[in-house]
Amino acid sequence: MMERRGKALSWMGVVGLVGMLAVVGCAKKSVVATTSGAEAAPSKPSGEAKADQGMDGPLQGLSKSPQDEAVKGPPMMVAKANEAEIAARRAREAAQKQLADIYFAFDKWALTDEGKKNLTQSAEALKQVANLKLLIEGHCDERGSREYNLVLGEKRAREAERFLLGLGITNKVVVTSYGKERPVCTERDESCYWKNRRAHLVLEDAK
Repeated sequence: MMERRGKALSWMGVVGLVGMLAVVGCAKKSVVATTSGAEAAPSKPSGEAKADQGMDGPLQGLSKSPQDEAVKGPPMMVAKANEAEIAARRAREAAQKQLADIYFAFDKWALTDEGKKNLTQSAEALKQVANLKLLIEGHCDERGSREYNLVLGEKRAREAERFLLGLGITNKVVVTSYGKERPVCTERDESCYWKNRRAHLVLEDAK
């Protein structure tokens, strides 16, 4: 009896030892497999590798210096356009100051010697700004009907236009008449009437 019990215990010890060795062996294989998997990770497809490089590496198509990325073109063009507009406006204002009003005798549209002299001086200024449009306004004093003065004012403006064109100006010319509707003086005497009987020259941008 004692001998059989001893043999049974011996066999149980052997079986236990074998089981422990088996467990340890499996654990080692798992560790080795895990380590090997970390060291030999499968390579990514070429498309994914390029994508990662694009995210981590320098972006393509951008300069490396801020100076090369300065905005060019439109801002400079806008600045030049503004400068050109300012220069054109100053030229128009300077020429406008040289255009004198032309005055007429009562109920007349013929140019006086003084009127011809003023138009000759105005023609020289107009030739310097031939790109601008010239508006000639005909005006009258308050005497006479509205309809009559509208016609008289147009005749005065037309006479000024004819003389200027004869002097060789090439500006586009537009004629209009205000008759007695826009007086510059409202006193009822000849000194005031004389100021209202006029042809007024105005420079405008050509359209």
